[in-house]
Amino acid sequence: MTELSGREIVRRCITFRDPPRVAMDFLTAPIGGRTWAHTDFAMVGLGADPDFKPTRPGENEFGIVYETFDATGENFGQAKAYPLAVGWEALDTYRWPDFGKPGRYAGFKERVAAQHAAGKYVIGSMPPLMMLATELRGMENWLTDNLLEPERLHDVLRAIMRIRRQVIDAYHAAGADAIITWDDMGLADREFVREDVFRDIYFPYYKETGDLLHDRGMHYIHHCCGMVRRYLDLFHEAGLDVLQLDQPALMGIDWLAEHYGGTFTFWCPTDIQKTAPTGDLEAIRDEAHHLCWAFGQTGGGFMVKAYAQPNAVGISVAAAEAQYQAFRQFGTYPMTPYARRAAMRD
Repeated sequence: MTELSGREIVRRCITFRDPPRVAMDFLTAPIGGRTWAHTDFAMVGLGADPDFKPTRPGENEFGIVYETFDATGENFGQAKAYPLAVGWEALDTYRWPDFGKPGRYAGFKERVAAQHAAGKYVIGSMPPLMMLATELRGMENWLTDNLLEPERLHDVLRAIMRIRRQVIDAYHAAGADAIITWDDMGLADREFVREDVFRDIYFPYYKETGDLLHDRGMHYIHHCCGMVRRYLDLFHEAGLDVLQLDQPALMGIDWLAEHYGGTFTFWCPTDIQKTAPTGDLEAIRDEAHHLCWAFGQTGGGFMVKAYAQPNAVGISVAAAEAQYQAFRQFGTYPMTPYARRAAMRD
C-alpha cells in the first residue's frame, strides 16, 4: 500500500476522512540548539511591497510601529504607534498598502509547486480583520468604536476585505491548499466584544472570506486566542474549517470536543499557558493524549501545531521532547483510549 503524503494526511484530518495518523507540525524556533523538524505543512508567505521604505524602526506597511519586549527576540511584538489613532479624519488621507503589485508574488507558483512535490500541505496568510483594525486605531479607541463608530469600522473592514480578495486570488492561482488568518479575539474569561456586536460588525467579512476560499476549493484556517466560546457558532456559519488554538485548555478540551468535535478540525499544541511551560512531563504527555483522543474521534478532526516561539513562553527542551514523543505515540489510528491518570486527578 502506498504511503500517504503529509499533504493528503492533512486533507483527511480536515475533511474527516480517516487519516492513518494526526497531521503534525513541529517546526519551531530552536530550544537550546534543539529543533524538531517534523512537519506535514509548509507556509508560503506574501512578499513585501518592493517599494515600501519604513520611516521609523519597527514600522510595517500599514504604518503601525511594533515594539518587542521579550528577551528571546522570537515574538514580533505589540503595536505602540497607531496611524489612525489621531482621529477618523486620518482615514480620509490614509494610504492602504497595495497588495496588487506583481512583485509581491514573484515565484509564488514555483514555491507552492516545490512544497507540493515534497508532499507538504501549503498554507498562505493574509491580513487579520479585528487585530488590524485594533492596531490601526489603538485598543482604547477600537473598543469604543465598536459601540460609537461602527460605520467607520466598516470602512476599515471593507478596505481590509479588498486586500483579502487580492491575496486569496493570488494564493489560489499559485495552487495553495489553504489560508490561515490570525485574530486574537478575547481575554482569558471573555470575548473582546459581545456576540451581537461581533455578528453585526465582523461576521460579514469572516463569511465573505470563507465563501471566497471555499469557492476556490481552499480550506479556511483561523487562529485565535482567548475565551471565545460565544463566537464558535458564528465561526462555523462563516465556514471555518480549522481552528488553530494555542490554549485549548482555556475553553476546555472536553467542552470543545463535545460541542464542536466533527464540526472543526482543531490544530493545537499542549496548552502554552497551563501545561507546556510547567515542565511537568507527565501532565504534558497526559494532555497530548487527551487532545488526540478528544478531537480525533470523528475520522479526523485533530492536528498537532507545536508553538513556534517556545522560548518566549518558557518551554524547555525536555517539555518539547515529551510533547513530541507523546503526540507521535498517541496520534496514530486506531488511537489508544484516553483515561486521565489517577495520580493527576487532583
